Parts: sequence; structure tokens; C-alpha cells
Amino acid sequence: MRPVRIVSRLSHREPPEPGTGLRLSLFQAENPAGSPDAVKTNLARMEEAVALAAGYRTQLCVFPECFNTGYALGPDECRLLAEPCDGPSVELARELSQEHGVGIVLPYVERSETGATHDSVAVVVGGLLCANYRKTHLYGAAERANFTPGDDLPPVVEVNGFPVGVLNCYECEFPPLYQSLAERGARLIVGPTAADRHFTLHDGTPTLVPYPDATEHIIPAMAAVWRMFVAYANRRGWETSDRGQWEYRGNSGIWAPDGTTVVSAGPAERAVDSLLVADCLPEAVHPFSPEGDHLADSRIRPSDQLLPAG
Repeated sequence: MRPVRIVSRLSHREPPEPGTGLRLSLFQAENPAGSPDAVKTNLARMEEAVALAAGYRTQLCVFPECFNTGYALGPDECRLLAEPCDGPSVELARELSQEHGVGIVLPYVERSETGATHDSVAVVVGGLLCANYRKTHLYGAAERANFTPGDDLPPVVEVNGFPVGVLNCYECEFPPLYQSLAERGARLIVGPTAADRHFTLHDGTPTLVPYPDATEHIIPAMAAVWRMFVAYANRRGWETSDRGQWEYRGNSGIWAPDGTTVVSAGPAERAVDSLLVADCLPEAVHPFSPEGDHLADSRIRPSDQLLPAG
């Protein structure tokens, strides 16, 4: 097992009681991509990370986007490596969840019943697949070439009696999705991601501007506006494929309902694989405003439906 740096912000020795909050872990690592051997290696890393998280009595462990395959893929790799929601990657997550008593958020490349390929997130709790979310808001030409967008709104799943919403990477930048999840009771949002700096576009040309760091503005703002914890689980280091190379930001972290940082990966964590562990306890966070409540006071409600993909 490669060394893993632990960055913890625990409120108490014991994890939160049911319904009061959640002890959350985020795994940030450099992993291979784009081959069956890469999938094998990444799933072995998942086993190691979940066992490590269980030692800290984590209640939910979150992995980055497309964790089983890596993100730097083309359509051929996606078709080759895609699995059904009862395939070996999700089944391993179910086994590990049951064995260690840890909920798992596993992003993976899914092959649906119709043969379509999706950028999906499996949420496993108590050994059961509680949600299988297919990313609805795809980013850029490469994702649109690789994946079919899902049709369902992001889910809310109870973990430790605490409502957890799920977004996937680019979706963490859409305020209406947060509002929809907040309206449905979410108090923590987990957002697996593959956020890089410069990368190779689908046509083979390099990007002229870097991808923005959402943790500098959007993520803390959404946490504060909707009065919820927001977790952003990114990878670090490099991925290389026939299409080019990607350097990931390594900016994983958790932000509190007042927009302040609970725990985040710094420069040291960008050089080594890390497990971020923190308690998300709403009662420990001071009110954001003396009277205001953005959710209760808003006179605009989301339609709770998606536009047709196009």
C-alpha cells in the first residue's frame, strides 16, 4: 500500500449519533487510467482506503469521479471498461461496506441495460446499493462523446439518519441543483470530481485557460447560501492517455453551512495520497444570518424536472 496522509478534523472521539451529523472521509490520490489493469489497481486502492477510513469510524467514504477507470478516457475506453450497476466494481463496494460498516460513494463508468455509457455514482450503505445516479450535466465535448446524460435528478440518500445529496463534478457549479437537493432535505452534498488545470480538448488542442478552482468561490458560497455541508472529492497528480495528459488540482475539502472550511487538502496533500476525515455537525456551526434563511425565504422553487438532453 502506498503511504496515505491523514488530515482529520474530528469533533469528538465518537462519530456523530444517528440523525445529528456524519463522519465523512474523502480519498484523494493519483491513480492509473484507461485499462483493465488500471481498474484492478484502483479497486485495490478502494479496498485499502475503505479499511483505513473504517479505522477512524468513518460513516461515509467518498471517491473521485470515474474512480474505477480513471477520468482521462475516450469513447473506446469507456465502452471497454463500462460495467452494469451490479458489476464487479459496485459489488466490491457493497462487500466492503458490509464488512467495514462504512457507506461508500463510488463513481464509476456504467453500462446501462440499453448499452448506453454513463458517468455514474453508486451510493452504497450497509452493503446495499441505495442510489445509482447517472450524471445529468456533462462537461464539454469529450464528456458528451463518452457518455449519455442521465434523466433523473440527483438523489438524496440517508446515511446515519442524515440526508446526503449527490452531485457529480461540473454539477457542483449549478446553483439550481443545490436548491433542488435542499428542497428535498439534503444537509450534506457530496461532489466527486475530476477537476484539473489545463487539459487536452476533444479535438486534440490544448485549453487556453485553466479550469477554474470551484473551491475558491462556488463551493463555499453554495454551502453558505443553502446552509449545508458541501464536500468536494478530487484526485491529485497526473493521468496520461493517448489523448494527452491531465494534472488534477488536488483541492478536495469539506465546507460548513456558513461557508467556512472544515478540512481541505493543501500543498502537502497534493504531493501524496491522502484521506481527509471530518465530522459534519450542523449544531456546531453558528447561524449564517441573524434572521435570513435563503431556502425558507425564497419565492422561487425549482421545477424538479430536467430539460430534455440535447
